[in-house]
Amino acid sequence: MKNQSGFSLIEMAFVLVIVTLLLGGLLVPFATQVEQRRIAETQKSLEEIKEALLGYAITHGQLPCPDTSGDGVADDCSTSAVASKSIGGNLPWVDLGVANTDAWGQRFQYRVNGAFAGAISLSTTGTASGILRVCTDAACGTILASNIPAVIYSSGKNGVIQPPGGADELENTTVATNTKFDNTFVSHVYVGPGATSAEFDDIVSWLSPNILFNRMVAAGKLP
Repeated sequence: MKNQSGFSLIEMAFVLVIVTLLLGGLLVPFATQVEQRRIAETQKSLEEIKEALLGYAITHGQLPCPDTSGDGVADDCSTSAVASKSIGGNLPWVDLGVANTDAWGQRFQYRVNGAFAGAISLSTTGTASGILRVCTDAACGTILASNIPAVIYSSGKNGVIQPPGGADELENTTVATNTKFDNTFVSHVYVGPGATSAEFDDIVSWLSPNILFNRMVAAGKLP
């Protein structure tokens, strides 16, 4: 009888380690691809929401109020006191006919300059307490957009986890007790967990006043 040799336990363990490393190398890029696809899907949804907001303004002569009751329908914000402020809440997706959640299943958030939630004219700007702006960081070292009618955003994969990853995410959070939840929003490139700087995965978009006015003029809703 010839002796039959097989793999030793050490050799088998070595093979398993190699297979594990190979699988790990394949799974990490796949996870990255999935995340990038979700980011792209959310950005596309935000563009569709902006178009819906423009259509709403052309039809109604104003932007919708936020949904503060959770049913997807805009709640009343027509009081004179509100007109001088900005109002935030869930996106009124039912009124706009758009998706209500991002690619991670989190509801889109929406904040509007109260002056634009009333009858819009070419001179509509709102008071200082209602004017919205978007900056590159919480300290607002660089302003990306100012005096904008509305901001729409996704809280990204980490949702509205509290406390947020850092000052930049804190600036965008909707927690009522957060004193940072004001008229300033932050938008910059994605910063993943474990990075030197704080995590940031919010995706922020906004409505340009010039585009809003131009669309309404072209539709014959303004001078």
